[in-house]
Amino acid sequence: MDSTSELPVILPQAPVLPAQRTTTSLGSKHVLVVGINYAPEPTGIAPYTTGMADHLTTRARSVTVLTGMPHYPNWQIEPQYRFRLRTREIARQVGDAFDGLAGIGQHDGLLIRRLRHYVPARQSAARRAGYELTFLMNCLSTPIEQRPDVVVAVTPSLGGAVAGARVARRTGAQLIVVVQDLMAKAATQSGISGGGGRVSAATAAVERYALRRADLVAVVSDAFRPQLHAYGVPDERIRLLPNWTHIHACGLSGPEARQALGWPQGVFTVVHTGNIGLKQDLGNLVEAARICAERDAGVRFVIIGDGSQRAAIRAQARGLGNLEFVDPLDGVKYPQSLAAADLLVVNERPGVGDMSLPSKLTSYLTAGRAVIAAVAPDGATAQELRRTDGAAHLITPGDPAALADSVLALRRRPTHCAEMGVLGRAYAQAHLGREAAAARLDAIVEECVAG
Repeated sequence: MDSTSELPVILPQAPVLPAQRTTTSLGSKHVLVVGINYAPEPTGIAPYTTGMADHLTTRARSVTVLTGMPHYPNWQIEPQYRFRLRTREIARQVGDAFDGLAGIGQHDGLLIRRLRHYVPARQSAARRAGYELTFLMNCLSTPIEQRPDVVVAVTPSLGGAVAGARVARRTGAQLIVVVQDLMAKAATQSGISGGGGRVSAATAAVERYALRRADLVAVVSDAFRPQLHAYGVPDERIRLLPNWTHIHACGLSGPEARQALGWPQGVFTVVHTGNIGLKQDLGNLVEAARICAERDAGVRFVIIGDGSQRAAIRAQARGLGNLEFVDPLDGVKYPQSLAAADLLVVNERPGVGDMSLPSKLTSYLTAGRAVIAAVAPDGATAQELRRTDGAAHLITPGDPAALADSVLALRRRPTHCAEMGVLGRAYAQAHLGREAAAARLDAIVEECVAG
């Protein structure tokens, strides 16, 4: 197994935050970003961590990323990385707004260090602990070539947050933790095997350790604040950093998009995208499709993506003619799949509340299609969707009959669905733009440096 190796230039797939070089107090500073998910992973947290690192490259003297081997959402390490302990990659062109960053002006570009870690084929609390611990140990044993002035650690994973805290303490750097998921909450709410009791308590202790050592904590949802307060993080150290939309609407009508993808016309198309894991509880969607098949032949369900539960969900759906599974799509076909939908689905396991905010929401709302969400009424997802003032229809999670009834009711109201889509896109344009996210990120980092 190689201990380290040079790999060629990488080109992240997703559009990133706006990239205009400016002179700031970060111009002479070095930033370290720590997070286990990164491009070329197409979904989940990776596009946001990638976007932040790329944007900071336009502000700071240099940016180094400590990340994992690409493995999400299928939970398998990509073949080209399978036998490597560490890799070292120099990104000289990033996204669609960067060109030849390394060596230009006073900026040194972006260095990506990919670190080997255990990737469990099946999810359990013990396997998740191994996943976290191996990434943490490789982070701590990897030499940092440039002493950082600012460390930005992203959860998940907790291992990355702890590593970021340890590096910041050792080097005297300022520490920002960006909370995408609350991991202790996830241990109890996601349904992972062995995730309750002692495991949840231990996870909370580790999470508390990392968050209390941060100079600033950035959360993607205000629903996370109460848990941070319970950890002893004062409100004056918490900042809101909502995720931004990392896709562009493809501009095709529904029939045009279905034609481009080779999907059938003349049916009401219901689409779910993203991770197929425990938290998503997509067995609920399968049973709703079964009910719809018995009541209306003009409804088609599509599940796009991969994840630890895909095989189990496919087995549950065996024999259903109105449900299709599609592998993860590239940056061109994914927006087309959203445009091809008449209705986009968010589905969460009953009991999931304030542990996370689905990353797919920004893409769904940008696509301008109606959204149906089977989520806890007081959870982070419901709170975010209520802010759209009508773009989403909320129903009780874990009730396939209620989901089927709502799908069929919306099928009978195409004008209302179109109005919901317009409201979603308007909300995305007003609140989920990359420019606004870039300004918030700049403000948080500048405040941390000045503080």
